[in-house]
Amino acid sequence: MKTRCKKKGATEMFLHIAKIYKTFEFDIAYNDFRNRYHEAAQYLDERDSLDRWTRAYCPKTRYNIMTTNRVESINARLLEERKLPIIALLDSLQKLASSLFVRYRHGSIAINTNLTPAIEGILRSRFTDAQGMQVFELGHLEFDVRKHGHSAIVDLQSKRCTCRVFYIDRIPCAHAIAASWLAKIDLYDLYSEYYSTMSWCMAYSETVYPVLEENELPRNINFPLVLPPLVEKRVGRRKQNRIPSIGEFSKR
Repeated sequence: MKTRCKKKGATEMFLHIAKIYKTFEFDIAYNDFRNRYHEAAQYLDERDSLDRWTRAYCPKTRYNIMTTNRVESINARLLEERKLPIIALLDSLQKLASSLFVRYRHGSIAINTNLTPAIEGILRSRFTDAQGMQVFELGHLEFDVRKHGHSAIVDLQSKRCTCRVFYIDRIPCAHAIAASWLAKIDLYDLYSEYYSTMSWCMAYSETVYPVLEENELPRNINFPLVLPPLVEKRVGRRKQNRIPSIGEFSKR
């Protein structure tokens, strides 16, 4: 987006509309974006469908999961080690993984809250937004929550709200927080267990052990003969550049 549209405000507006929860609100904002930045909108239409980059149209609750960030971080930490033989490289990977597990394990154990610090901060912000909301009971654990002329229907049993924040984030929205006060339900019973400090601790509870020396391995293991792949050695100095991403290939 930054390279395709040089107009001021295009990137900021793109990031804003990508995070909108409701489809009809997204449609209004995207039409405005299209009128302001026609070339950028045309680029988005030709490149990907809406379910690939918008929160509102994503069919699953994984719109914000970046699957390459961790890999890029590991690559940056192993710039020199990647030049080593495979055994030395694997040894470096083990040491790095072990040190990261130890660091995050100690960090999670030191937390004395039910949720991770990041989620606790989100809840505090939404708790403030819930102040002054009017809550009307509709049915069993169903509530009409209103503020400043806006209304939202909350179902605490299914953990959903018409604002879609509760369902997508798996964290109580401001409407759900206000409804939980009237229903006398503990707020900490409404969040996903994956945000808990306990899940954080369990994620790094295992130990990444180094590989044993060859003479220390069990004798009853049959090691298959693994030969190196047949490759044609190219003339010239070996390139050190990273492998181009899919996006970079599409530009060529």
